[in-house]
Amino acid sequence: MICIMLVVAVVTTPGTSMASVKMEPLARTAPPPVEFKIQGSFDPSNSYLDQGTATISDNGNQTVKISVITEAKSSVASIGGTVYLQKWTGTQWINVGSASTISASNDWYFSGEVVKPAEQGYYFRARVVHWINHNGVYEQGETTSDSRLVS
Repeated sequence: MICIMLVVAVVTTPGTSMASVKMEPLARTAPPPVEFKIQGSFDPSNSYLDQGTATISDNGNQTVKISVITEAKSSVASIGGTVYLQKWTGTQWINVGSASTISASNDWYFSGEVVKPAEQGYYFRARVVHWINHNGVYEQGETTSDSRLVS
């Protein structure tokens, strides 16, 4: 008969208890594949829309904060972003929840944030459609954030 013994050792710093040691949740899926990413998809021939960025951060309470920046080449009537939260299923990215549109008026630069619920143990990312609307001209471009494991 073969007997296998498993020994688990936990090391804490002096003055700390096990209750104060933060344990990271296990991911419920394998991480998404690393993708080669360009800054975003923006048409250089746009008259007004220049560029945009999207970042995602884990708030630690099963919500994520998505930060959006959209820039125009000059002041426009409306500028903003439509924010989609995407969840990694283990095989593909899917949209979860509803899209959120955030915007400003009469400016060339927009910066805003959206907080969305996100299930612990899954990888999430943001996909943002950046847009401007000015004198009957509508232009859009798209960016995707890096992914984050929600704790």
